[in-house]
Amino acid sequence: MPPKKKSAAVARPPLPAPNATHPCASLIPSALDPASLIERPHPASYHAFLTSPYYPTASPSSEPPTKKRKKESSEPKLPPALDTAIEAVVVQKKLLAWFDGVKEKRGMPWRKEVDPKTLSQKERTQRGYEVWVSEIMLQQTQVATVIPYWKKWMEKFPTVKALAKADIEEVNEVWKGLGYYSRAKRLLDGAKTVMEKHDGVLPETAEGLLDIDGIGPYSAGSISSIAFAQRSPMVDGNVTRVLSRLTAFHAPAAAKATTSYIWALADVLVPPQPKKKKASTEGGDSSTLEVGGLNKPGAWNQGLMELGATMCTPKNPNCAECPLNDECLAYAEARHVAHRPVANGSASTPPDIEDLCTLCAPLPYEDASEARRHSVEVYPMAKEKTKKRDEETAVCVLEWVPSGAEEKSDEDRKVLLIKRPEKGLLAGLYEFSAVDLPASTAPSTSKARSKYLDKLLHTLLDIPSSTTFSPSSSEDADSSDLRILSRSTLPPVTHVYSHMNRTYHSERLVISSPSLPVLRKSSSASPAKKDDMVQSLPGRGKWADAADVEGENVGGAVGKVWEERQLQAKGLASKNGAKGKGRAKTGEGGKKGKVEKGQGSLAGFFTKKEERVKEMVEEEDELIVVEEKREVKVGTNGGTAETVVEQETKIYKKRRIAPASDDEEE
Repeated sequence: MPPKKKSAAVARPPLPAPNATHPCASLIPSALDPASLIERPHPASYHAFLTSPYYPTASPSSEPPTKKRKKESSEPKLPPALDTAIEAVVVQKKLLAWFDGVKEKRGMPWRKEVDPKTLSQKERTQRGYEVWVSEIMLQQTQVATVIPYWKKWMEKFPTVKALAKADIEEVNEVWKGLGYYSRAKRLLDGAKTVMEKHDGVLPETAEGLLDIDGIGPYSAGSISSIAFAQRSPMVDGNVTRVLSRLTAFHAPAAAKATTSYIWALADVLVPPQPKKKKASTEGGDSSTLEVGGLNKPGAWNQGLMELGATMCTPKNPNCAECPLNDECLAYAEARHVAHRPVANGSASTPPDIEDLCTLCAPLPYEDASEARRHSVEVYPMAKEKTKKRDEETAVCVLEWVPSGAEEKSDEDRKVLLIKRPEKGLLAGLYEFSAVDLPASTAPSTSKARSKYLDKLLHTLLDIPSSTTFSPSSSEDADSSDLRILSRSTLPPVTHVYSHMNRTYHSERLVISSPSLPVLRKSSSASPAKKDDMVQSLPGRGKWADAADVEGENVGGAVGKVWEERQLQAKGLASKNGAKGKGRAKTGEGGKKGKVEKGQGSLAGFFTKKEERVKEMVEEEDELIVVEEKREVKVGTNGGTAETVVEQETKIYKKRRIAPASDDEEE
């Protein structure tokens, strides 16, 4: 198949002339002087061209609210506002008007136009619950992916009370496939807290919501503003990007000063909820009454996120149609640089600026030619990429069949599944018996992995310590004994998490006995960690029907391993390129199997392409895959046309969360 041609780069229209009406217009020439553009020296007040009744009169230090340290009465840390600063109501009115026209386009069922003041207490709690579920699901996940999950969740757990009565098994079943499973547990824990400590009534303020298990600063701000019209800020990746560009703020993303600045700015910009229907002069209410619907704070926060998700995107933002392009300082800078004459080579003296901004870092340009193309995309400052660590896990797919049963049949076949700990990575999900291998500079060996698994199985099964797991060779063995029918190696699979690449080296072990082997009970002498190794624990296992494994609450890596097991059991080719024959050490997995029609042809190409993409972006990664399928007729190696399914895979960035927000700890 010939390679796809790269699409030609889309030519960008020329930028408009410099914005002479921007409050920072007089500061831009000195800040972007060609001789010092990379350093971009500018006063701290350069970022303070927006003001509001909530803008601080002093600048003591403050940090965004956290579980340990809630928001205090001290003013947030912001530089003094410029004398030419414009009222925040100018941008509020523009953004709210824009949001009024786009809020229905993506069909989010949790977006409802209601006035919280008209609802009963029960209805307000229900409204807050709907927003709560949506915001937790939207963390790290695209809107299009969340919508069907949200609907399914609300059908299964329509109220906080219904959710609080559920157990983690039911919750994970509904959440299955959405990824970052600890989010589901946080929702369950939070619902129990609401019922036990708040009599089933969801707090309405951000401070009150922070008392709920699983709710952090971001979720507290979103729920209180969207559901209850509270004037609360909320900061996620989209909001950070919009506010960074709006104020041309270029500072290290992980720095506490950066986080404090963004949260403080977000706080002063949130409009108040009008107290009267008629025009009022207090707080600028009269200027926004006709836009923003019935809930101004909620509409503002949702508008910021919508702007960042659909228009102020990381790459190729649509600045020309942005409702805030007149106020955006990053856009004003880009317009100034685009229309500045090319320097004649003579150096100019850097401006002498008092009260120099100490938060911003130099712009990431290496030479003058790069600086000449200065654009809004340089904001916010890019995060430092950390290399993901590589780790290994030994896995045993342990299968049991009754004595005398047909070995190739899955009827009456059981598979051992172990429930993971309730905290940490993939909390509460089931997996095959596994042990994480110790870190090493060299890859593990098959022999070493088998030894680890043999020791592990003795801790899980109530069997004599003398039992070995080598395939039985005697045909007249005592039928009352445990027999090892086969032990084979499955192709390794790699699963990409947000913080590591983990390779799963799996073995398939088939045993037989007259009755199902007894599983050992939990023991305090069996810790979850030993010698820095995490392994499956006794007392958390169960035997599941082989036909039901795919429907169990398992993670993506377990699904990959089981898929390889299924291919080996049928003698088919592995998705990783290995074939069914010759992989088993002995027994049923070593029999020669027929390869599916299309393997090695274009159909096989599409299968391999799909697997490569899945290895790149699985549920714990920072990306999301959207696949579109269509049937096409192609010629095989034999010249006969056949129908194959062609998949077009598109990869998008997931919605990111600000450092001080509800981060995932997995």
